[in-house]
Amino acid sequence: MAEISAALVLALIAVGFSQRAALDLAGVARSTWHYRNQPRARVSEPFAHRQRRTQSWLTEDERAQITVKIQTAFAAKKSVYQAFYDALDAGDPVASLSSWYRIARTLEQTTRPVRRTRKHRATAMPTLLVDGPDQAWSWDITHLRGPYRGVTYQLYLSLDVFSRMVTGWRVEAREDDDLAAEMFEQAFAVRGVLPRIIHSDGGPSMTSHTLGELFAKLGIQTSRNRPRVSNDNPYSESLFKTAKYAPDYPAFFTNLDHARSWAAEFVEGYNHRHHHTGLEGHTPHDVHHGSWTGVHHRRQATMEALYAAHPERFAGPPRVRTPMAQVAINQKTNRDRLHAG
Repeated sequence: MAEISAALVLALIAVGFSQRAALDLAGVARSTWHYRNQPRARVSEPFAHRQRRTQSWLTEDERAQITVKIQTAFAAKKSVYQAFYDALDAGDPVASLSSWYRIARTLEQTTRPVRRTRKHRATAMPTLLVDGPDQAWSWDITHLRGPYRGVTYQLYLSLDVFSRMVTGWRVEAREDDDLAAEMFEQAFAVRGVLPRIIHSDGGPSMTSHTLGELFAKLGIQTSRNRPRVSNDNPYSESLFKTAKYAPDYPAFFTNLDHARSWAAEFVEGYNHRHHHTGLEGHTPHDVHHGSWTGVHHRRQATMEALYAAHPERFAGPPRVRTPMAQVAINQKTNRDRLHAG
């Protein structure tokens, strides 16, 4: 094959092709052609490239000097970086910082000083499993941008974990423990029910004595996020994203009244008209109060009529899915779905 390729290249060159064009047509690399016509001199005793010395290599004496300096620095609890600049300031670095690091990697690492790291407090992972409304609520506070830099309004918001329905809210100019407690007292009075547990993150209002005493007096358990783990409070975080990524969410709020009127409209629409993806398109209000079953039967009838009119558009009789029977935080569910009756 090599002879055929070489003959083809020569024939193409003979009829007027350039050497590069002939090599491209024959599928022969230029380097291959070059070394085929100008072969390298054979080496009687070849050795690996990594073993070949170059002028840039440090001498054994220079490596020994740097090794001693690094080991002395390790004994003094200094890093390679600090040791190098000490040597540089003393006028005897011997080689570059990268060479110091390369030599340090070959030394016994047990002698290397270890930088202290921050130890985070061990916190148990919160777990929650509910199979009906008003068993668990989740709540949080988010900032709403005001008209000027540094001006924000605080949206307090609680929701039912199972149905995702907003159970309490308020918008204030500041975050305050007493205001949060008032929101829950009003929500309990309006709903006429107390949840078994209330979940939140570890913010100052959430961990305040004011709320703690209120929940303890009412016999409500509390659950907390782990520090720096936003996924421990997924339903409140998801709700805030739904609110702030809505097309009609304003770039900023002109004043507190503007923020409150927007929040009232958002909560009303979210509870009663928002087709929630986690509820198979049902609204939080319908799932919370059980009226979703009527909506489900109407949807099923509509799909069956569509199937009867155009069966060729379906792989089989359509089945409209119902919401999940269990909702959890950091816990597996049984994947069962609610029965529409």
